[in-house]
Amino acid sequence: MSNWRNDPEGAADQLIRRSLDDLDVRGRVLLAYQSGDLPALPAQRGIDVAVWNRRIGGAHAASPWPSVAPCDVALLRLPKAKDEQEMAAHACLGALADGARLIVYGGNDEGIRSAASMLEALCGSVDTLATRGHGRVLAVRRPNDAFALRTPLIKWRRVAPITIGATSRDWVSYPGIFADGRIDEGTALLLAHLPPLPAGARVLDYGCGSGIIGAVAMAQQPNLALDFIDSDTVALEAARENVPGARIIAGTRLGDTGKVTYAAILSNPPLHEGIAEDHAHLARLVADAPSRLVPGGVLQMVVQRRVPLDRMLADRFASAAVIAETGRYRVWRAVSRS
Repeated sequence: MSNWRNDPEGAADQLIRRSLDDLDVRGRVLLAYQSGDLPALPAQRGIDVAVWNRRIGGAHAASPWPSVAPCDVALLRLPKAKDEQEMAAHACLGALADGARLIVYGGNDEGIRSAASMLEALCGSVDTLATRGHGRVLAVRRPNDAFALRTPLIKWRRVAPITIGATSRDWVSYPGIFADGRIDEGTALLLAHLPPLPAGARVLDYGCGSGIIGAVAMAQQPNLALDFIDSDTVALEAARENVPGARIIAGTRLGDTGKVTYAAILSNPPLHEGIAEDHAHLARLVADAPSRLVPGGVLQMVVQRRVPLDRMLADRFASAAVIAETGRYRVWRAVSRS
């Protein structure tokens, strides 16, 4: 049995696999937020399947909003953030035919029980279809009042003031984006110690979220060639609006940027997969960065103090050092070999 804390996606797949025969899934099925091999199971049974993922992962494409409709049932893997759970529910319900079912599943520690209250407020009665292994499967019907649904994505757009380069400006965000339109403590430390960047330098904001790191770099040096990369297609929609002119890349690794080299790669890299800590993205970033930097180029990251980077960086770069730290975070600057 997969563990919800150490392998949440495996646990979620096991939960829904064991429940699939009881769900009476038929017709056109929307599978949402899927990173495992669940989409293959209904397809093997001759069921018409469409997949919508907000984030890139596995073999499935990603997009900010589902473009298929109307479906007869939707299976939604519960997202991480509470406000994103609500937005994803609206997105899936908007892709359903009148009265069709939305089935939501996830772990107790992930908030599936509190999600039931949100679904009840939106759709009325909630059926609990299964409770197994610290997880639950819930079901609701699409409300008859379509005006209760907030679709499309633009209806979830948030705008709030933020200070960048000593100037207050409006900043666009959406539910589920890291830091949700504010500057978190780790990113603030990184931004206070950005490397000097010459005019015309090509810079990558890796795991860009809504684009704050790149925006501050541009405020310091307006003549940068700036690239944004993130696995979250909704975050990229916000970044596109927040920093017009930046190149937007949906991806998870440096190779997704194409045959480009950078004077600097700046990042507050993701360290979690759901509630489980996962350093895979960090390790891949460090391994791939030397070949994607110009000679003497800089990889600069902020990570929690307990994350061991000394040996990892020393093995691949000409030099690496902590250039700033607090009780919780360290900013590492690694310089590529000439």
